[in-house]
Parts: sequence; C-alpha cells; structure tokens
Amino acid sequence: MKRLIYSINLKRIGYLLGLTTTTLLNIISPGRAQVDFLPTPPDQGAPTGRQRGGATRGSCINHQGLTALIPEIDGAVWSKTTSATPDFFFYLPNALDSDTSLELVIQAQDDSYVFRKVFSINTSPGILLIPISSDMGGLEPEMSYAWTFSIYCDAARPSASASVSGTIKRTVDTAILSTDTELAPQALYDLAKTYAAEGIWHEALSLMTELHSTEPDNVDYRTALESLFAQAGLSDISPSTPIISPRDF
Repeated sequence: MKRLIYSINLKRIGYLLGLTTTTLLNIISPGRAQVDFLPTPPDQGAPTGRQRGGATRGSCINHQGLTALIPEIDGAVWSKTTSATPDFFFYLPNALDSDTSLELVIQAQDDSYVFRKVFSINTSPGILLIPISSDMGGLEPEMSYAWTFSIYCDAARPSASASVSGTIKRTVDTAILSTDTELAPQALYDLAKTYAAEGIWHEALSLMTELHSTEPDNVDYRTALESLFAQAGLSDISPSTPIISPRDF
C-alpha cells in the first residue's frame, strides 16, 4: 500500500469542509466513528459491472464468493479516485496456490490497456491489495476506465474464470498533493472521512484500511471501516479480514 504521506492545501480543504459542514460535523463528533460516503452517480451509459463472482461451475465454484471492494451505485459497480495509480482491493473467499492464475486489467474507452497484471499467489483467504503501476501510463484526469479482475480457476477449462468488473473514474483533486510531510494518524483519519464525504472511494478505503491494519484494536478505525463497507453493499466483509499485500506476491 502507498505510504500515508500527504500535503493539505488548507484553504481548499476548508472550502471542502464548508461544502459538507453538516455531514462532517456528524462524522467528527466525539464518540462517533460513522463515515458518510457520498458518491456521485455513475457516468451515463456506464456498464453495470459485477461486484460479486456469482454462481459458476467446476472448480470455480469454490471462488464464487469473490468480491470487489468497490461500491455498487445506482445499479453500477462504480468508483472514483484522484490518483493515476490507485489501489484495488478484492476479497478472496478461498485459498489460492501458484497453479491458479489471477489477472487484473484496466482499459480505456478505446479498449487499450492502461494496466494489466497476470500473476499467481500462495495465500489463505483474505483481502487482496493490488496497487496500480504507471508502467502503461496510469489513469488520466476526468477519464473513465473499465476494469476486470479474474481468477482462472479451472485447469480443465483454461478460459473459465470467476470474475468481477466495474468502472473507475479519475477526478482532479487540487486539495491533496504528494509531499514529504507525514501526517499524524488523526489527521489521516480526518482526511479519509473527507475523501468519503466527497465520494472518493479508493483514497478513503486505502487510508482507512491502512489505519485499521496499523491499529487493529482502535475501535474508531474498525467502526469507520465497517461503515464504509456497509454503505458500499459490503457489510458481510469483516474489517478483521487479513490484508494480502504486494510483498506477498
């Protein structure tokens, strides 16, 4: 996962806070860890996608619980990011070994690849984190992309898979810029809530997941992560589920 290092344009953040005063007063009140995720509607004509792997046959039936940790909004699996290289998270319901290939592809509207990774991993069930690289250019501002994550889980039928899919849009964010200034956990927690209030899913989830992983006994972090999951239609995913990080594959 990317390092939790950010810089804040205070004037811009203040403006954002002013736009969402009621929401943010609710989520930062003492004793409350509720996070309000306020997504924007999907682009008109965006594919519906698939948040869950769904029913399948053969060996792939063991992976029908595959789940993209992406919200379903107005019937579409849809999310926003401010990054050219966001993190993606997928729930793996069963163990995997090196004989099973996994693939994540992200494609532009002309079907060209902006990211493609094929790999295998020996792992127990958990939440798989896949960071996107900029090797093929990354995501462009104000552009939408289709993505698909697949588990090729039937050796007898190489083309068979359990898969999930959706759309991601990169939006411009002038409030948060990369820097060498490291923020304290409370500031990162508030930043994650601000992202959620602005409908920026990937940054909100990445920050909150990292905070919870760092301090798993912090009740506020756990409750906030549960709240994010519930609002995305993912209430069956436990915040305590182990994170499978890039160093594991």
